[in-house]
Amino acid sequence: MWFANFSNKVFWQLVLVVVLFSATTTIGYAQSYFHSPNDTLISNTTVNNSVTMNITQVHPNNDTLQFVWKKSSVSMPNDWTATICDNNTCFPSLIDSSTTLPVLPGDDGLMLIHCFPNTNAGTGIIRYTIYEIHSPLQVDTLTWIINAESTAGISESISASQAYTIIGNQFQLTDSKSKFTDLTLLDLNGKEVFTSGIPTSSCVEMPSFPANFYYLILSGNNIIIRQKIWYASN
Repeated sequence: MWFANFSNKVFWQLVLVVVLFSATTTIGYAQSYFHSPNDTLISNTTVNNSVTMNITQVHPNNDTLQFVWKKSSVSMPNDWTATICDNNTCFPSLIDSSTTLPVLPGDDGLMLIHCFPNTNAGTGIIRYTIYEIHSPLQVDTLTWIINAESTAGISESISASQAYTIIGNQFQLTDSKSKFTDLTLLDLNGKEVFTSGIPTSSCVEMPSFPANFYYLILSGNNIIIRQKIWYASN
């Protein structure tokens, strides 16, 4: 009888240790990251002018994280397009779900939305849920809100091919009095790979990228140009 009581006591002590260990582990993971700059981003733009919005999973602790994310809801005007990226892949659309690569100590996670409001003004709202695999009950909702106004009064009459030249990795505006002030380069997945202000010299040295098609966006005072270009820096 005493042996049975002793075994039963030991069994429940072991169960208690396991429960406490699991709870401690869950709490540790639950506190090991946070979303930056926030879990909700708002961007204001105009139609025919894309935006890229990043929410980073900041990872200050010495552990390894991995995130599972899933589409919650999408509401966008007709003819808008959007893509999503994580720390592993830039997807060609707003796919339903995926799992990130492990986020190692010293690295951060990434959830990125690239949205292109084509011709219809309005507001787009994109929501995805996300959780860390060790804490499946701690689910956050990430929200991207894009407000796009009409381009009424914005001139797009300037031909993109007449506005600039690119020789090697040197971008040069052809008109020194041009009103373009900013240059952005996107890859074909909509991921921003380079952005720069355009100085008064009208010349920008662009980085070296693999020879491929890219989207070039020039913007400035009431002027927006978006063009697919072939860029080979060498």
